[in-house]
Amino acid sequence: MIHPYSSHECDSHSAANPPLPLRLLRRILIGGKHTIGQHVLIAGDHCIEMAEWMDELGFDVETIDDSMERLSARRQSGARFNIHFARLDGSDVIADEPFDLIIADELNLHRENLLSLKSRMATAELLAGLNPGGELVVVREPGNQNHHNAACWTRHLACFPGRLEAVEYPTPFFSREMLLWMTRGVRPEHFLTVSLQIPLDRLSEIEWAQHAQRGILTGSVACCRQEPSHSERRAA
Repeated sequence: MIHPYSSHECDSHSAANPPLPLRLLRRILIGGKHTIGQHVLIAGDHCIEMAEWMDELGFDVETIDDSMERLSARRQSGARFNIHFARLDGSDVIADEPFDLIIADELNLHRENLLSLKSRMATAELLAGLNPGGELVVVREPGNQNHHNAACWTRHLACFPGRLEAVEYPTPFFSREMLLWMTRGVRPEHFLTVSLQIPLDRLSEIEWAQHAQRGILTGSVACCRQEPSHSERRAA
């Protein structure tokens, strides 16, 4: 059993420094009708910053990551939140109680082909951890290597039941990315959120896994040009 949450001394300045643009955070929290006290899971890269910020707002927050390298680095940094390793392959119980909201940012299992069975099964495990009517929100920040676009994420999540939405947000004017654009001509990428609000009828872990397995194109092609398709690998 994983017990991912442990908070320590409160940092009074953390709530005043949001980890993402406010417009994006309003979409996640207000647009998704998420209220203080809800059970939230932050998974993947940058989860510590997001967890500390939402903890200050009054959410019941837990954190996991599927990268041992990132986990070790955070433990050495003395972060206020404990973060625990989760394989997302069905071998771990993520939490004792289901979540109302899961925010995923650059999990290792989502860095390669989003149409692979392994990637979709990892997402199915996250979705199985939601309360009926809960929401999974995938966040893509500018500058991350080998990231996927909105089309990749939409195709990845299309096999699961629920209300799917993808929204891009311009990079804030006062940011490092905008400075690089003005000084070096490097055009900034947009922030991206892709959300799936699941149905009000409860689905079992097996049913979520079946949706992943039966999804269109699962394991047969790549979600984008960054990775060769199955047929191309066989030809090679």
